[in-house]
Order: sequence, then structure tokens, then C-alpha cells
Amino acid sequence: MKIVYIGGGSAYAPGVLQAFISAPDVYAGTEITLVDVDQPNLDIVQRLGEKMARAAHVDLTITTSIDRAAALSNADFVLTSFRAGGFKARALDERIPLKYSVVGQETVGPGGFFFALRSLNVTRTLCAEIERICPNAWLINYANPTNIIGEAVSRFSRVKVLALCDGGKHDAFHVAEQLGRNARETEFMGYGLNHATWSTRFTIGGEDGVELMAREHDRVIGDPYVPSKVKRMFRLAKRYGRLPNEYMQYYYFPEETLHEANAAKMTRAEVVMSELPRIFAHYREQAECGEPHITLQRGGSGFGEFAVDVITAVVRSSGRVEMLNVPNKGVLPNLAYARVAEVPCRIDRSGATPLAQGEMPGELRGLISSLAEYQALAARAGWFGESREAAIEALAANPLMWKLDVERVEALYVEMAEAHRQWLPAGLL
Repeated sequence: MKIVYIGGGSAYAPGVLQAFISAPDVYAGTEITLVDVDQPNLDIVQRLGEKMARAAHVDLTITTSIDRAAALSNADFVLTSFRAGGFKARALDERIPLKYSVVGQETVGPGGFFFALRSLNVTRTLCAEIERICPNAWLINYANPTNIIGEAVSRFSRVKVLALCDGGKHDAFHVAEQLGRNARETEFMGYGLNHATWSTRFTIGGEDGVELMAREHDRVIGDPYVPSKVKRMFRLAKRYGRLPNEYMQYYYFPEETLHEANAAKMTRAEVVMSELPRIFAHYREQAECGEPHITLQRGGSGFGEFAVDVITAVVRSSGRVEMLNVPNKGVLPNLAYARVAEVPCRIDRSGATPLAQGEMPGELRGLISSLAEYQALAARAGWFGESREAAIEALAANPLMWKLDVERVEALYVEMAEAHRQWLPAGLL
């Protein structure tokens, strides 16, 4: 089996490689080709990955390439976890919208929109290469914004795609930890759109997680050491009786989140950029050890397990059920049929079969339906990259932009497009 990992020189990559190494019964004898534009970091990750595999006595071949098309030859799976424009572009996504009194964030609002435009500019070419070089390969998308990428690829290409995010599951883990419980006792399922989901099943040790949150609500809200984003999940859970995705805070608490973003001395991208040299120094150090022991990495311990679990479910045709981003096809009856939704799916060698969920209640449906239509407009504008006007109209459809006059939306678009000029197709400038 051959797996091509686009973005394999990132700080996340060692965690993904560790997840493959931890499943030797499935991946022994597999070739993993790391592809990235950053050759020095690519070399570090390869050396580290080889040492980790050797220390674990796992037969795994790890190669590298900066030639993506050449790497795709004979690929069975193409795993994408790249960041188009890098953290420099993310910092622009976070800073520029604040000038217009709109939150700047990686996957939400105008920041998420421009991240989608950059990501789709790469993904469109990648899909053309997959169709030509390895048409039977699965594209396992872990790049953001995964919902918009999944929407575009499923509608506008012939590539077999599974779009992933483990955010909802990790939200449940974080809540369990705040309640003093073991995250491994947690069960979570939900529905909606990526970064806009609500729980349908959330238990901790067999107990109703939302009820546990209600019991501890006042203590958590009063604890100065609990992060504000976690407190907002508790507040929303109390009101709606479901666990919200962490990113729901931007829609339900726009004034609070905007105030926090304006008050922060550094954006999240700037914080990460300040941390990366230390992380890669640690990787270099461990790559020289006989038995590497990674104690510092992006994504935390366990990052990459979800992507590997999904690939394993396809390889083994296991029928494992996980939340994935797939075309709705009536699974959520009151969401457009063709929209990509994040719903529980049964995974086997044929891909992901979404499981019927029934109608969303009206108090949840309004925002999710609006975001779904924005998602579709963004996917089309980014994939074809030919019409600045279509892109502006897509951005204006994002619920976080509704506070601005349409001319202000256009002004924001123009400023961000100019800042991102080197990463966008000419038709969007």
C-alpha cells in the first residue's frame, strides 16, 4: 500500500506518522511518501519518522518528495494536511478583518473564506493530478476548511473524497476533562456542518454529558482558570440542551469573541509561528536519538489518530461509524440535498455511507442552513477562481458578514485579496 501525505513537512506530521506506526498490523510494508514545499522540514520529519518506526520495530518505508505529481504514482490514499500560504497567510486572515469589526479566525468568517480560496487553489490542481495519475486513490482531506474543500471536490471533480475533522470529538474530550472525568470514557456523535455541529449523543461513562455539564455549570463559569471558549460551550449547552462545537462561539457570542480578538497582543498564527522553531528543534534532537520520545508537538498527543482510523476503516472495510463531511443526500431532510454535511457515517472499502439523522429542530436549522448556502457559494467561487464578483457575493453570504454594509464587505474583500495576492488565482483579484 502507498500513502502520499501532502503537507508531510508540517509540525503536525510526526503525530500522524506515530498513528500509522501504532497500527503495524495494518500498515506494515506500507510506503508513506511525505510531500511538502519546505525541504529542510521535510528532511527532519522523514528522519524522525524512520527512527520512530525503527524503534517500534515496524516495517514502514518513509520517503520524501517536493514533486507532488511524481509522488502520486501508484498511490492508494492521498492524505492532505497542508496550509496554503502558511502561517503568514493565516496571520493576515486574523488581523485584517478586525479593522472592519469582524472577528479574524482560521476557518470562520472572512478569515475562513480566504483560507478556503487559497486551499482550493491548490486542491483543484491536486485533484486534476489524482484523476490523471492515480484515479482509484482516495483523497483523505484533513486540510481546512474541510467542509468547503469537501463540497468543492465532491461537486466539481471525479476524485473519491472523505473530508475529515476531529473537532467535535475533541470538544467532548475537553468538556469531560473540565468535569474531572476521563476523556476515554466519552462517546460523541452529532450533526450539522464542520465547525458548526451540535451533539446528538454525548455521554461520559454512560451518563448524559449535557446533564453533567448542567450540574457543574455554575462552578465552571465561576472558575477563572477555565478558558472562555469552554465556558461558552457550557453556556450554549445549558440553553440548547446539546453540546455545541467550539466554533459556535463566533456566531452566538460575536461581541465577546471580537472583543477578545481585539484585546489579544498576538494572533493565534503569530503565537504558533513563535513556537515552531522550538518544536522543530525538538524534532531535530529526537531524530538523532536511537529511540525518539516526542514531548513537544503541534496538535497535542494523539493528533493524526482520526485520519489513520478512517483510512484503516476503508482498508479493512470495518463498518466503523465516525462523523465525516459528505454530501447530505437527504440524511438531514431539511438541509439541501447536495450540501456537504458533517454527519455520522459507516465506513468501508466503498467509502462513507451517511446515516439518517432526521430533521434538525428549527432553533438549530436557521444558522446551519445559512452556513450551508455560504459554503456552496464559497466552494464554487474558490474552485473556479474566475469571478471576483462571485467571490464577493459568497463572502457577503457568510452570517458573520451581515453586520456590514455590502460596500464594506467589498472593501474588506479587496484588502484581503490584495494581501493574499501571491496565493490566489488572477480571476479573484
